[in-house]
Amino acid sequence: MVTISNLSAREFVGDVIGRETSQMLRHTPVARLGTDPEGVHQLRVASRRLRSELRLLQPMLEPPWYATTMKELAWLGHTLGGFRDSDVLIALLKEFATADQSLDRAVIDRAMNDRRALQGKIVRTLSRERYALLIADLARSVVRPPLRRANLGPRTVVTSQLIGSWDALRTASQEVNGTETALHQIRILAKRARYATEIAAPFLGDGAHTIVERLVAIQDSLGHQRDLTAVREFVTAWYGSPEAARGVDPVDASEAWLQTVDAAGHISPDSWREPLAEAMVLIDDLDVHQSQRPDLHQLP
Repeated sequence: MVTISNLSAREFVGDVIGRETSQMLRHTPVARLGTDPEGVHQLRVASRRLRSELRLLQPMLEPPWYATTMKELAWLGHTLGGFRDSDVLIALLKEFATADQSLDRAVIDRAMNDRRALQGKIVRTLSRERYALLIADLARSVVRPPLRRANLGPRTVVTSQLIGSWDALRTASQEVNGTETALHQIRILAKRARYATEIAAPFLGDGAHTIVERLVAIQDSLGHQRDLTAVREFVTAWYGSPEAARGVDPVDASEAWLQTVDAAGHISPDSWREPLAEAMVLIDDLDVHQSQRPDLHQLP
């Protein structure tokens, strides 16, 4: 019986690229129309996952193809990310304004105007030849993966790279200083470790699913804090602009918003540490050890 855990390098890489490319194709029409924000979100997720998965498979891939594809996916992700962040911002602003009807809603109008501008940018991005060429190249790579070494087993590469992603998260968490930048880096590393664990799951056996759940919990905790920070920054910037001084006292309006946001920050800023500790215990229990890691940097 053929399973994903014993696919050849060509089959494994083609499967990874094909899975995410099909999701990108599926959600592109909705994202281009702009009728449903979920289309943009799902397109972003697929492109972001593919980027993380290609990073994991890098030792197996032709360097020029890898560098170009990662650059193009980063370009796409940058455009889509701004729109998704805008959606989250607007949702939180509306939630706070519903809870406190006295809050000035002009800041919400500004956020929605910004979102409309971003939607236009996405429509233009997805209609460009550059995006079409990216999709066409990914589709070709499903059939003919750009392999650096076809005889290098997926298990060898994936488990080695996976351990590297776990180690990076562990090290960063031990050195974190509590700043926004440091916590954002922890979130990024948790996300990469999650995607790496998901793609490596066929090689890990029992325990991978629970590790993924713990990594998702880290993302959610840090993501909530970052979303609240984004609201604070947007509110502060808006009421510090000349446009805000229309019928309200910008200082009072800003303080009212910030007090509401601060009251919503009920999750402990260190709530990510518990699921991280649980994930690391599970990781240490898996039968994947540093001594088994090959030196992938010596590949010809």
